[in-house]
Amino acid sequence: MSYTYTTLKTAIKDYTENQEAAFVSHLVDFITSAEERILKAVDLDYFRKNVTGSTTLNNEFLAVPTDYLASFSLSVTNSSSKEFLLHRDVNFIQEYNPNSATTGTPKYYALYDYQNFILAPTPDAAYSAELHYFYRPSSLTDSQVVLTVSSVSGTFVDNETITGGTSGATTTISEALTSTTSRIVLPSTDFTVGETITGGTSGATGVVVSTTSDTTTTWLSINAPNAMLYGSLIEAYTFMKGEADILSLYQSRFVESLSRLKNYGEAIENTDNYRDGMVRAART
Repeated sequence: MSYTYTTLKTAIKDYTENQEAAFVSHLVDFITSAEERILKAVDLDYFRKNVTGSTTLNNEFLAVPTDYLASFSLSVTNSSSKEFLLHRDVNFIQEYNPNSATTGTPKYYALYDYQNFILAPTPDAAYSAELHYFYRPSSLTDSQVVLTVSSVSGTFVDNETITGGTSGATTTISEALTSTTSRIVLPSTDFTVGETITGGTSGATGVVVSTTSDTTTTWLSINAPNAMLYGSLIEAYTFMKGEADILSLYQSRFVESLSRLKNYGEAIENTDNYRDGMVRAART
């Protein structure tokens, strides 16, 4: 079993037997809240990422990736040898290298602000850098489909918000493919075939003909579907101010799913039988 954004939304509505408009409009929030719980509760290799880049001569700063949450390691390549920098706080960096004009091969780094690392000493060359870090993966709610419209007036543009005149659904155009088709982020409320959509920036209008099927999945929606479902249901039922015994059931199911996921991510995923031996239960 696995979920797409569309099938998970349907499951939440079916479990709660709720189709009310305000509830449906918050489905995206319920799902992203579940993803956030899992992200902060379980150490999975899925949440690790490697990127490469380069330092700049005489520049003590190195840009932080936009999806960065925390560092595992940062290294630079010096004369074909990889050297790992030591993580320190900003005060240490500035005390170690009070004059940023002092250059050399970087030895230390710190998170200066949410956009930059600060290095010490300031790089004396453009070193190749490799960052291994804890990152925020794309949400299941970022799934995209192609929207087809007819009777277009004006030109829809990338990154503008479009709104359905009947359904009230809103979303963002990721890419205007042609004059009548656009790649869009799936709205939490579906557009209605035959309704007129309007571009918030361009003012363009068009009549909805169809959308392609949602087939996008994520690692969590494939490998941790129960955690995704019950985590979302906790948020949904809290929003509904539902009965305490049902909410308690959803919470226990989520905790059970999270426990299994933690066992996978923090015990099974990072060991092997050759090194650690097989896990053996006591004979009963």
